[in-house]
Amino acid sequence: MRLRTIGLGVICALIAPVCRGEMIAPLKIPLLMSANFGELRPNHFHSGIDLKTQGRTGLPVYAMDGGYVSRVVVSPWGFGRAIYINHPSGLTTVYGHLKSFAPFVDEVVRRLQYEQEDFAIDCEFAEGEIPVGQGDLIGYSGNAGSSGGPHLHLDIRDTATEDPMDPQEWLSQYITDDVAPEPRRVVVYTHDGVMGNTARRVERKATRSGAGTYSIGEPVPVWGDVSFGIEAYDRMTGTANKYGVHQVDLYVDDSLFFSTYIYRYSFDETRYINSFTEDGKIMRTYVAPGNRLRSIYKQVDNHGILHVDEERPYRCRYVLTDYDGNRSVLDFTLTGKLQEPVEPQKSGIYFSYAVDNLYKKDDFGLFVPAGALYENIDFTRRKLESHKYCSDTQVIGPDDISLHRPADLSIRLTRDELTNKNQYYLVRLKGSRVYPVNGEYADGWYKAKIRNFGSYAVTVDSVNPSIQPVAPERWSSRGTVVLKVTDSGSGLKSYRGEIDGKFVLFELDGKTARITYRLESNRVKKGSKHTLKVRATDMCGNEQVYTGSFVW
Repeated sequence: MRLRTIGLGVICALIAPVCRGEMIAPLKIPLLMSANFGELRPNHFHSGIDLKTQGRTGLPVYAMDGGYVSRVVVSPWGFGRAIYINHPSGLTTVYGHLKSFAPFVDEVVRRLQYEQEDFAIDCEFAEGEIPVGQGDLIGYSGNAGSSGGPHLHLDIRDTATEDPMDPQEWLSQYITDDVAPEPRRVVVYTHDGVMGNTARRVERKATRSGAGTYSIGEPVPVWGDVSFGIEAYDRMTGTANKYGVHQVDLYVDDSLFFSTYIYRYSFDETRYINSFTEDGKIMRTYVAPGNRLRSIYKQVDNHGILHVDEERPYRCRYVLTDYDGNRSVLDFTLTGKLQEPVEPQKSGIYFSYAVDNLYKKDDFGLFVPAGALYENIDFTRRKLESHKYCSDTQVIGPDDISLHRPADLSIRLTRDELTNKNQYYLVRLKGSRVYPVNGEYADGWYKAKIRNFGSYAVTVDSVNPSIQPVAPERWSSRGTVVLKVTDSGSGLKSYRGEIDGKFVLFELDGKTARITYRLESNRVKKGSKHTLKVRATDMCGNEQVYTGSFVW
């Protein structure tokens, strides 16, 4: 066993080494998906499928094939509770958001949690330590971690590479789908070209014109270099959910111009979704020079850019296909129309995606390493005087930029009056919301790593976390001790609970900010009065201690 430390058909031929053996369904109910493989998510592609659990938790979850438990993760966020099983076929199945583990797993996990005195745990096991047979009960479905509702998240991965693959390949016999994808809108972008007047981006709504056919209305007049984007979703039988589209093909004048096919990818590639999409919704044909995503692209002509240099119609057709072969077609036309190109206005500083970029002023510094940007940009920076924060608000543009690798940001404080410098922290300002970005104070500056451009400022957290008991009068009758632990500033860093001076395992639900301890007679003596102590610390080192007593 090894421990990790963590914070709070045709396809088969391509993967022959890991395509052996039959798998059973992990749930003994009709399978309906609430999310499919490769869906567009913030900063990543969805690595598996989400199986509905009839709106409830506690359904038995079974091993899809024999093998051994290779890893177990427990966290307030992410997968919550998850089991990884390695199979002789060369596959690994992952079962996430579990409510609880089967006893033979739970016993091992709780022992390790008590040894580490930490609820969050990530441990690996060798073959033979925790064997599992096909169909064995391994846990119960839940809503743990960063889950938006009760369901079972299921990954199937290549054990050797850890690449996730579409679980529908193994579960297609259990899932029915005869509904085609649905396009929503088409976007045309210019690249050193024009689209009537000075438009750099034209968006058209998709309109249904027949069974499985769509159009966008009037042709788009263009000249020069253009690329495309489409927002589209898949639909499935028996549910109103919307899903990601398995395959997207774009034809221009009946020739395949661009094609994506999401079946397998590497976790090293997943953040390139920020270049593949606009706003996480529109799938773009343009492949930026710094976009190293390769696994989903089936064909890309000229980096996804079409050169329009003839005054004629260019007939375009998007074909959207789901895993079961249901498809829809969206036809639209570009009209080649000679127009005078408009020289783009450049108001910033040239930053290259291929090399390190450094910008320094008396009160501001930014280092963007090579490979952090997906393409060259015009970098802008301005500052806004602030009486609310301990620094000016630094606005880094373009503010819609997501970075593939972190950049180093340094901001000089305009008010540096605290004795305890640990109480300074950085915030990202986005509309009415404020997001903590923790780094470190150094000689009048605050330095942190950022993954997005936008607005940043330095502020103070001198307020202790809050610890509030939840229905303490019911602790004894329910056999559980529940408290709510929150922090309104820099965020919760750690917590620890003790009963009668000894560590007990409080489980943190990241969504509700509640910590819960299920009273155990082998650790807490029944029929006695007990003292409870809970300590919580935030990212700036502020600490709160709750003490109380109860009878059980």
